[in-house]
Formats: sequence, structure tokens, C-alpha cells
Amino acid sequence: MTQQEAYKLICEKVSVTPQRVVLAKGIILDNVAKENDSQKLIAGVLAVNKVEMPKVIVLHPSVDSIPAIAAAADAMSWRLAASEAMWSLIHHGFIVSMAQAQGEPPTLSWTTVIPGSGGESSGWTFNEFFIPCPARVKRAPSREGAANQFLAEPDLYLSTMNIPNIHPDIADAFREAVKCFRNELFTAAITMLGKASEGAWLELGGSLIAAVPQGQEQKFQKQKLQLEDPMEGVLRKIKAVITVYEHQDVFQAIARASGIRLEELRSVTIWSDAVRDSRNTIHFGVRPSTPNTYEKVSALLIGAVPHIRVLYRLKESADATRSLQA
Repeated sequence: MTQQEAYKLICEKVSVTPQRVVLAKGIILDNVAKENDSQKLIAGVLAVNKVEMPKVIVLHPSVDSIPAIAAAADAMSWRLAASEAMWSLIHHGFIVSMAQAQGEPPTLSWTTVIPGSGGESSGWTFNEFFIPCPARVKRAPSREGAANQFLAEPDLYLSTMNIPNIHPDIADAFREAVKCFRNELFTAAITMLGKASEGAWLELGGSLIAAVPQGQEQKFQKQKLQLEDPMEGVLRKIKAVITVYEHQDVFQAIARASGIRLEELRSVTIWSDAVRDSRNTIHFGVRPSTPNTYEKVSALLIGAVPHIRVLYRLKESADATRSLQA
């Protein structure tokens, strides 16, 4: 592999995903209370994720350079994600800049020299993968000791939820819910929370149905049709998922692997029903059991964290079982 080919491959592998930015925000906010050097905060993001930039890429036919190239791209991806996260936290008032933006683009050495042979050595500078950041930052005074900060920033909320396998559309619904809540649009927040709740239940139902052992599919045909019917209401679909999981003779292995008992899944329906009842105010003339106030919506958003985790932990076990059966 030539140095031009290696450079191109590194650039192609650099990728900054929304999920990485979410994680970086949480790590920076946790560490900024005791550290205000932005480069050290960024390095902390890489350390938590066990990512390290290689010292040199060896480009020789006898050496497999792909792992080092992948590691370099991963390190630059996380550094970009951390830099983006820092500016987002500044923009949303969680941390404040204490100095001018500065820094240097990432560099990486390469060599064609191995023991017993000659060659050449040089390095690359990746200007395209550099975002300057303030030399120093600190937590905003208004955020010192503040509780439930995750309700004020969508990505911090998702970071707190910490569900790697969450569907992108459901993650977006949660983001919109937090944005609406932050702007005191409580009915809109509940509406997006209802979308996220329905989506999570449908995700779980689909995974449970897909994990049914061969030969027993007919037993769950009614529930499968209910989950797939766009005209069915949310309540009926949730009940269909519960009915499916009630067959513990079929899902015993999944229950054991996930640690989710039937009673625990049923308890999630209480939260989901409260969300559904509150969301129904979008229909003309409908009033919720209690008004959609700041206190109520914040409680439902906080309650979503453990309940959605239950649904996705069970889904993860169902998906794993399905993979073993394939």
C-alpha cells in the first residue's frame, strides 16, 4: 500500500455519527467540573472509549497496516465528535468559553522502514478533520449543581438513556420531545413522547414475533396482524405485545437472558398509558386526566428512561435469540 492509498483510506474511514456526539457530550459534561483544558477534555472522550491514535503507520508488504489505519480514523472520528460536542454544549449554555479557539490539526507519521531494510519516512497533516476549540472552558454558573440537566438538552437526554440499539426514528422523537419541553411546548412534547413510546413497543413486538420458534408462528398470528395494522390504536398494540410475552413457555429463554419478568413489562404499560392519555389532547374536545404541566411532562420524560430501557433490553435478547435460530 502506498502512502497516497493509505491517506485516502484513512479519510474514507473517518466518520462522525450523532451517537458519538451524544456520548461525547455526556463525557465532557461529567469531566468539566474538574478539568477546564479543552484538549484534555477531548482526550478524556478518547480515553473513555479506549481509542488511541497510533504513533506511526508502517507501510510495508510484510506488515498489515489496516488495523493501524482503522485506529487512526477512529481516533480522528472521536476527536471530531468531541469538538462538535464541546461547541454544542457552549451553544446551549452548559459550558462557557474561557479563551480563544485554538489547536492544531491531527498529524500522523508513516514509514516504509522495517528492521533490516531501508525506505522512507514522513507524515500527514489532516487539516480537513480539525475543529478549533477554546483553550479553556468551564461549567456555566447557572448549571453548577443543577439537577436533571439532561432534560434541557436532547443529546444529553439520549446519553442518559444509554440505549445503543434504539431506532433512529425513536431517538429523533425523544430529541423533539426534549426540545419542545425546553421551550414549554408541553402538549407537543407529550405528542413526540407518545410517538417514541409507540415506536418502542412496536419494535419490541416485531422482535418477539420474529423470535417465535418455527412451527409456533400460527399461535401469534392475531397479534402479528394487530401490530402490523396501521389502523389499530396504540392501546391495542401494547396489549398485543403483552399477550405475546405472556406465553412464557415460548419466551422463557428470552426472559432469562434479559432478566425482564412479565410483571416488569406490564409495569411499563402504566407509564405508556399515562403518555397516551396526555397525548390524546391533540384531538379536539379531549381533556387529559390531569393537565399537561411542566411537572407532569418532566415526570413522564424522566420515567421514560427506565421504561424504554426495559423494552429495548428485552428486544435485544429477542434479537439475539432470533440470530441463534437463523
